Amino acid sequence: MFIRPRKPAPEPHVRHTLSELGYEFDLTSGKLRNTSTGEPYEYNTYGSDKKKNAELYQSLLAPASRDVYRILVESDLHMEPIAVPDSRQPHCNIYVTPGGLSQKHLVVIVTGHGVNGGVWAWNVLVKEGLRAGSVIEYVRGCVQRGYGVLVLNPNENIVATDGFPETFNTYVGHSTPIHGSETPDEHVGFVWSRIIRGSLAETVAFVTFNTAGIAVVDLLKHDYAQFISKSVGIVFIDSAHSTFKLEREALGWLRLAAKQWENSAEPADSLVENDRVGCVAVSAGNSSDCRELVPIACMESVLEYISSCFERGLIEDPLDGEISDDSVGAVDFSGAEPGSDTDAIEDLAAIDSIQVVQPGGHVVDDGYIGWD
Repeated sequence: MFIRPRKPAPEPHVRHTLSELGYEFDLTSGKLRNTSTGEPYEYNTYGSDKKKNAELYQSLLAPASRDVYRILVESDLHMEPIAVPDSRQPHCNIYVTPGGLSQKHLVVIVTGHGVNGGVWAWNVLVKEGLRAGSVIEYVRGCVQRGYGVLVLNPNENIVATDGFPETFNTYVGHSTPIHGSETPDEHVGFVWSRIIRGSLAETVAFVTFNTAGIAVVDLLKHDYAQFISKSVGIVFIDSAHSTFKLEREALGWLRLAAKQWENSAEPADSLVENDRVGCVAVSAGNSSDCRELVPIACMESVLEYISSCFERGLIEDPLDGEISDDSVGAVDFSGAEPGSDTDAIEDLAAIDSIQVVQPGGHVVDDGYIGWD
């Protein structure tokens, strides 16, 4: 007789903090360091013991990522959390600089696949530190130029049983989907339609990394009229997007208002051929084998490009002599109709969901069935 083996019960989820693990970020150097010895974290902490080295490294990934939220709020940036969809139900937080939604120019930063908000890559954050592994230097550079900044959180799509948001990569067990943020694309769409589109910011520029480019191109595809009336440019950093099913007008806007920084060791900002992305592509000048270092490699060039987009302003007619039928090619122009406008958000205080995540909230069904 065949006896089916029992599946082992999942181990209880334990959420450690960095300090409980004996580590902290040195805010001067940005490096992760041991609180007992003061020494920077090294992967080979236990010498030739590969198992213990790997276990320590894995244990630090999630706590270090969550600590970025604390630094965004408690550092000189003084960013403020906004609960999405709202604090009355399971939610994640996005982060905005003080008065950012009311400033003339707003930069929206969207990180790529799997990571917590504000983190480019877990491995880079732990091994290299805050400067290369998080969006903090990007935020600081934008603030110094007088721009508001909004950091999205596309990968915290579920809430654990203790009421805290998690990514699918960091949590196994019973969870509750976050309404309006069930997927990264839905999160970006929800924040665009409910917060960014109706904000007092006159112009918006997006900075996207890896898969985040897909979600922002979807905004251009499905809400074209509203998108180009507010957005002046998109920065793609090693983006995974394509121009599939973009209509001619959207293709024209993308060609004029977007730029891709490729993971390439070619000289920084030199042209790189990439027909997939629909815009100029240049090298990030990343000489490392680690492609997750692309954001920090091209940061200064990206910030300069964002400034040029704001100086140029909105592109009202992207097809006015800038793109020909031949250059469009055999693209399927079956895009969706633009979405409707939303009421303007007069001030950050008007968003009643600004709260740090609190466990134990109850679900409120507001009838939300889509971001538009």
